[in-house]
Amino acid sequence: MNETKKAQAPEELDTEERARYAELATWAETADIGPEARISKADGPEAGRSLLEAALGSTEAVRRAVGKPSLSAKGTSPSRSLRLPVDLDAKLVEQAQKEHRNPSAIIRDALAEYLAKAS
Repeated sequence: MNETKKAQAPEELDTEERARYAELATWAETADIGPEARISKADGPEAGRSLLEAALGSTEAVRRAVGKPSLSAKGTSPSRSLRLPVDLDAKLVEQAQKEHRNPSAIIRDALAEYLAKAS
């Protein structure tokens, strides 16, 4: 089953989101680009971020729209959810802070090591 996010149609949005959608649509259709403007392809991982922030209204909106980068070579990364006892979660968070890492990265590494030994 494909778990990619589907963009909502304007009629499925709440009133505030619908107004923002209409505002962005108008902006996109009527943007005044002067004759001296130079539009070129930008390089680098942050290319276009300021344009997205202007269009979407904030860095948080860009983060929600763009999502997390894939961990897979192609396509989206499968996502798993798990529950942990409170004490184990506390140890995980503490270790992640010590290592300046994300708890998910520690879980991925631990699972990879476990599966390598199990093979």
